Amino acid sequence: MKTATHTTTPYAKIPKTYAGLMGLHLLRPVRDQVDADNAAEMIDLLAGHTLNAEQADYLDLLSDLYEKWEHAQFPLSRATGSELLRLVLAERNEGSADLAKLLGIDVSLAYRLLRGERQLTAAQIRKVANTYGIDPGALLP
Repeated sequence: MKTATHTTTPYAKIPKTYAGLMGLHLLRPVRDQVDADNAAEMIDLLAGHTLNAEQADYLDLLSDLYEKWEHAQFPLSRATGSELLRLVLAERNEGSADLAKLLGIDVSLAYRLLRGERQLTAAQIRKVANTYGIDPGALLP
């Protein structure tokens, strides 16, 4: 069962100190989906704002803890380029139509790219890597 979270906390009410942030969400290893959901919620709350040094340190550490759990759950180092692309698109609730629009290609070609039946060109790799923040090398076949 999901524990109480901070979905109703507006950014303006987020503590400005490290200790205050710890009172809202303790920094602990992420061990399960509930921990991951709560950490992601806090990350989403802080990300994209101008943070003071204490808030930035807290966000960096929380992001590291979340990323460690995420990599254990979804080991991308073993994923092919097309698998990685499918995971990234799924995370963003996007699919082959969105990829087609991004790359300016037919949806059927985007579908084949996602299935691994076709490979991304160098220009497409650059476009996808820049758009989704992916290491271009991870998209190579």
